[in-house]
Amino acid sequence: MTFTAASEGMVNAFVPKHMAGELHTRKRVQMFIVSQMFGPIIATPIPLFLWFADPHPWPHVAILAASIYGFWSFPALLKLFPRAYMPLAMASVANLSFAVLWGSYNYGGAISPFLVWLVLMPLLVLMYLGSTWTARVFVLAQITLCLATLYGVYLYADLPVHIPLKDMVLAGVLSALGVNLCVFVLAAYSSSLAQRQSELIKEIDRQQSTLKTLTIARDDARRANGAKSVFLARMSHELQTPLNAVLGYAEILLDQATLDGRGEQIADLQRIDAAGRHLLAMVSDILDISKIEGGKMALHIEPVDLHKLLDGIEETARPMAAKNANGLVVERGTDLGMIHVDATKLRQTVLNLLSNAAKFTRNGMITLAVNRLGSWIEIAVADTGIGMSREQQQALFSNFPLASSKTASVNGGAGLGLALSQKLCRVMGGGIEFDSQEGKGSRFIIRLPVQAEQIDPLVTEMSLASQQERDGDKLLTDAEDDVPYDQNARNADTGNRAEQDKRERLLVVDDDRNFLELAERLLIRQNYIPICSDAPQSALQIARTVKPTAIFLDTLMPGFDGWDVLAALKADPMTADTPVFMIAIRAERSKALAAGADGIVVKPLDAAKVKAALAAFKSTRRRPRALTA
Repeated sequence: MTFTAASEGMVNAFVPKHMAGELHTRKRVQMFIVSQMFGPIIATPIPLFLWFADPHPWPHVAILAASIYGFWSFPALLKLFPRAYMPLAMASVANLSFAVLWGSYNYGGAISPFLVWLVLMPLLVLMYLGSTWTARVFVLAQITLCLATLYGVYLYADLPVHIPLKDMVLAGVLSALGVNLCVFVLAAYSSSLAQRQSELIKEIDRQQSTLKTLTIARDDARRANGAKSVFLARMSHELQTPLNAVLGYAEILLDQATLDGRGEQIADLQRIDAAGRHLLAMVSDILDISKIEGGKMALHIEPVDLHKLLDGIEETARPMAAKNANGLVVERGTDLGMIHVDATKLRQTVLNLLSNAAKFTRNGMITLAVNRLGSWIEIAVADTGIGMSREQQQALFSNFPLASSKTASVNGGAGLGLALSQKLCRVMGGGIEFDSQEGKGSRFIIRLPVQAEQIDPLVTEMSLASQQERDGDKLLTDAEDDVPYDQNARNADTGNRAEQDKRERLLVVDDDRNFLELAERLLIRQNYIPICSDAPQSALQIARTVKPTAIFLDTLMPGFDGWDVLAALKADPMTADTPVFMIAIRAERSKALAAGADGIVVKPLDAAKVKAALAAFKSTRRRPRALTA
């Protein structure tokens, strides 16, 4: 190890860079350089002995010494010509052959003590060139040439006698000692390299084991994240179903209380409605965050008129600001024009920031400023509210980072809005920056590209079997007769059949009978004719028979879900032109449009959402879509 440590730096200095990367190649080059450096030193006693023992050493001893010390030139030549390693290695072996032949010719012939150096030739060639056919042929050629030359000289020429054989004993001892010493040095260096290689291999094995462990942990985390996403999606649906009932019945009771003038009940019912909608918003936010973290959030990129988008945002935000006696100022830059983004997610993000500003500002001013900066759009929301401390700013975009328990109890909120807004902006290729001073207010800046990158949504293609349409007429009758009607609506329906024929028919398909009962009562109040069914396999036949104005499908149903029904409706010529709206969460909007739906209606279902969906469809008159099922 001491020898290796002392020589390693010098040896590596001569290794070509292109040969240092591969382990075995570098090892062969290192062995070549070591033999060239230390071989002449080990062989030095031989020319010294001959110089003093030979009465007339010139020029044959000088030629032998030049051949021996010529090995020192090979590392330098390799440094100058790094691509010529193989020719230099062969030239080095040829030089060894010459030195052995020249020494044997002048001192002893076929019984020369210098012939023992030929033992090194196969070892050196295999070390330099590896066990290739080129190396094997080269070794055999060198040995054959040496022996043939000696034999030819023995047959056809007289060998000179510079030193009697009886005086060559010391030369034989020096040769045998030199050969063994060369083998020892090469073996020691090779052993040290092998030991280092073994340590490296062990380290690689440890790294691979760690990588395997990390890979397993990553896969487990992905599976857990997938299970979490599935759980949240199902729980979202299960929570939205009872919430839909709470909000629906609250709306019915609120309408009735308003008609009867029961002021105390109106206030209570408004609180119930507000609490239910707040809980519903939390469920939606948690599901959106889960989808983003799981890489399943898709964008629905579409052309958006910024002025129209701001009009809608301003209309929604002014009542929020007014609750705490705040003023709202909207500053619009010049030439805002059209941008290509997910309008729903951008609106959601801006309203989240405005809602936070309204909650944490009292008797102050909120400013919404929008500017177009080249290929980017900048939307800034500033307020004169309570601001944030440095500690609060550090965890601002994490989940549930409410300013403090005191502000949470006073202003409400779950702390998800900013985290979700930042994640939504990043999905759209931008981000949110902020600046805040405690006691003076905050300023949040949304920066998004004018042309957001399109993420292809998951397109689901399914079909229904023919037996799904059996007993369609009977189930149609059941759907119209089984659900209890409001008595006043029933009397009005039987008393004026002509007026009924003018009312719009709406087909609602959901596996939850409680939801269907509530939906029917709400739609009847708005002068619609609801046709409700909890049998999705019969939806196609019902739609063929009654020809509804629009169809509303729940996405999650046992057996055949809403996506299956949608595919069947769009594949049938009789129902392909009927507008279909999926009762789904916001994140499934892109999937619904890609599958052929005309839009989505987010639970809880109410008359206002139905009217808005139908009005939007009528205004667009089925504009062409980029993606169809």
